[in-house]
Amino acid sequence: MLKTALGLKKAELDTPCLLIDKNILHSNLEIMRKHSIKNKVNVRPHCKTHKCSKLAQLQIEYGAIGVSVAKISEAEVLIQNGLPNVLITSPIVTDNKISRLISCLEQAPSTLIVVDNKENIVALNEAGARHKKMIHVLVDVDPGIGRTGVKPEYALNFALEMKQFPWLNLMGIQCYAGNLQHISSFDERKIKSLQTMQMASDLVKCFRENGLNCPILTGSGTGTYDIDVEATEVTEIQPGSYTVMDVQYTSIGSQSNEEQFNAFKPAMTLLTTVISNNRAEHVTVDAGTKSIYVDQCKPQIISHQGLKYDWGGFGDEHGKVTAVNGAQLPGYGEVLELIVPHCDPTINLFDQFFITENDIVVDVWDIDLRGKCQ
Repeated sequence: MLKTALGLKKAELDTPCLLIDKNILHSNLEIMRKHSIKNKVNVRPHCKTHKCSKLAQLQIEYGAIGVSVAKISEAEVLIQNGLPNVLITSPIVTDNKISRLISCLEQAPSTLIVVDNKENIVALNEAGARHKKMIHVLVDVDPGIGRTGVKPEYALNFALEMKQFPWLNLMGIQCYAGNLQHISSFDERKIKSLQTMQMASDLVKCFRENGLNCPILTGSGTGTYDIDVEATEVTEIQPGSYTVMDVQYTSIGSQSNEEQFNAFKPAMTLLTTVISNNRAEHVTVDAGTKSIYVDQCKPQIISHQGLKYDWGGFGDEHGKVTAVNGAQLPGYGEVLELIVPHCDPTINLFDQFFITENDIVVDVWDIDLRGKCQ
């Protein structure tokens, strides 16, 4: 879907659908490129956000040294599309996934993975030896979430153990504090994130003092992209949402505005159509929980003043739009445009992005990493 959409006005598209404003997207990418140059930090953006190899390639063109993914299935698509230097940010466990990793290394020897478990590094080393493939690894350090990663106090000994595994090439440390990215207060976010990334920086120094190879310290996200570069040993950052943005991110404080994260603009929006207006108090639109990921914050309608969207218990296929402060409800068949609450899981519900310029569709990009959760 659907090259026939080219040349259409965005309001003529079938809904629900996702749009990306080409000019805003390129502006966001350019801002991150300039940030990278100014702060002498590499950008390895996370593709779990946009799930689109074309957008990933565009990020490379804007100076990214590679890309990050969460799962081996995402890496496979990007590698097949010729994207270099993929980092898989979650551990690769089970014989099947390790076998798939070896296949990735056949095509892209620079592929990086993370490790946090002794049994896992034994299995990876055995696979590397069996197939004569060096596996490049980062020690995943737990920033305090308890999700994945070695506790900081055990990281050095864990890394030293890797010396006995000749098919594992230690490349450094990953420390990603996802739990800090949406702290509303910029000052609080800065204090907590710098504590975390300086802890990881101190580990890098400790690794090097003990003769361990450690050229990479990677982590960070959109919410701390301009904070973590102040930690002494950070070499690269992994922002994802900065490309398209969402309500979650735009509503937190930033360095220049305590009320709004305004460094990057919302490039992605969702269109939905009024399909029923039989009630005086609300109208029903065709985007429900199958189109907009349910989160704590609500979608923000930007095409009309005084309207609010809520899932409203309307189910998988439908949403509820009400008017506030005397605003007029939209009419039957009217198209609304909104910013989604959380971009990553919402994008994973769709097959394509419609790329627009001056409100005209100029391209259609497949969301070809969609559903790649294995």
